[in-house]
Amino acid sequence: MKAVIIPYGDSEVEVKIKERGFLGFFSPKDVSGVENETEEVKKSIRHSIGSESLFDMANGRKNAVVITSDITRSTKDKVMVPVILDELNNAGIPDEKIRVVIGRGQHREMSRDEILAKLGGEVVNRVKVSQHDPDRNLVYMGETVRGNKVFVNREVVEADLKISTGNIVPHRYAGWGGGAKSILPGVSSRSTIFTNHLYVRTGETGLGKLKGNPVREEMEEVAGIVGLDFVVNTVMNVENEILRVFSGGFLEAHRAGVKYAKEVFGVKLPSKAEIVLANSNPMDIDFYQASKALEVAESVVEDGGTVIMSSPCYEGVGSKDFEKFLSIEDPEQILDGLSGKTNVNLVVGVIAYLIAKIREKAEIIIVSDGLREEVIKKMKFKPFKSIQEALNNTLKQNPHAKVAVLPYAPVTLPLI
Repeated sequence: MKAVIIPYGDSEVEVKIKERGFLGFFSPKDVSGVENETEEVKKSIRHSIGSESLFDMANGRKNAVVITSDITRSTKDKVMVPVILDELNNAGIPDEKIRVVIGRGQHREMSRDEILAKLGGEVVNRVKVSQHDPDRNLVYMGETVRGNKVFVNREVVEADLKISTGNIVPHRYAGWGGGAKSILPGVSSRSTIFTNHLYVRTGETGLGKLKGNPVREEMEEVAGIVGLDFVVNTVMNVENEILRVFSGGFLEAHRAGVKYAKEVFGVKLPSKAEIVLANSNPMDIDFYQASKALEVAESVVEDGGTVIMSSPCYEGVGSKDFEKFLSIEDPEQILDGLSGKTNVNLVVGVIAYLIAKIREKAEIIIVSDGLREEVIKKMKFKPFKSIQEALNNTLKQNPHAKVAVLPYAPVTLPLI
């Protein structure tokens, strides 16, 4: 028997797998973080990619906005934003002329404690901080080439200098995180976000895909329309330590970051597997975030196989709408039922559609302390108390199945 250790929240779980069927333990590269994260950010913004340095760009500007991610993202804004503020000060923009906007898209509003944890007391006490609202304080910016009407946060649009932070990881439909995602969905309207995310229906989106991906292409088109001037994007390891920082033009710096991220997160597999153990670490906050593990597992599991997803899901499902949408059997009915709705999180419906499509391909087993059995069943999944129990039960039905383990599935890019 092969014993493997799978991270589960703040602890670990040992799972025993028969060596004969064990395909492998597939994890992003084990790369150590930089010694001084603050200095790494400073170095990056002064040696930018595809643009002037932040100091030169800020020189002569009247005011600035810094767009950050929200609590659902591991981006180290507490490290990056103070460095950005200092550089803006050095270039002549004082704190009272700088605003931080948390680009939460359609995610829930953050509490003050969460804002403090995300940005740090220094930032909160130093500059004005607000959270984007996808339904209010918006400016119409015209249409994209695909006809999407673009509405964006007024504070962002009216700022003289627009800077954003982000983290580059494989993403289920935008290809990769970071870059233009800070604008769309980050600070865009509910309708603009929904129309953009509906392009998943074309079948042209995908994990790690940029070229020919309509979701990513429109995100970058909108960032250009809005005039996103400068990005500060990180690539981090599974311990949330910064490996490298890529700053500069939102296209050029992002692409340089993606090239490096592929080396870190890209994992070669000899083949697909009938059983995939997909753990959600580091996205454990709720099932909505943890379900990213299923998106990755889809590319690894054989048709008709089984995905065993493990996650503590500390905050439960994360959205009543998500639970409601996943109770619908047919994926197409989920999207068809969203038309004209304004009282639901439409992006949650799009994600539910993607997960429901995976349900058609493979059996999905959920192991989670944070989800009740009846909720798991309502979402058309099968609950089990432990990974080992779920694996043993599945192997009884298919004793010769190949088993692949993805301990950090949401930040893994399978290369088969």
